[in-house]
Amino acid sequence: MIERCPCCNAQLKQATTCPRCRADLNDIILVEQAAQYYLSDAITAMLNNDVEKTSLAINQSLKLKKTEMGLVVREFFIQQQNKLILDLLTQTQLLEAKRRLYDLRSIISYSKELQQLNLFTDYLLLRKKY
Repeated sequence: MIERCPCCNAQLKQATTCPRCRADLNDIILVEQAAQYYLSDAITAMLNNDVEKTSLAINQSLKLKKTEMGLVVREFFIQQQNKLILDLLTQTQLLEAKRRLYDLRSIISYSKELQQLNLFTDYLLLRKKY
């Protein structure tokens, strides 16, 4: 919940209208609630091992409102996926690694490690072809 009015910086309680400048804060409150919903959805999807849904939900949450919790969840998820992809590559499960990287396409730009793993997986797949 927002604590201060974005227009006049007045302290807010639970009102949807600023007591000082009378700004309507309904839309801002709805966006915050939607961001929280998507973050909860991302955590649930992560627990269910739904990589693509987790990736999309984290991104949507952070687009609506960049929160510390959202950033921590995204970073945790990226590190978790890095490890899983490395495990797949060490087991030479190249197509499964590539499929997982494809499911991560919406957050791959936020991780240099995922980008490097994607390029390395492409290299290994090309090398295996010839």
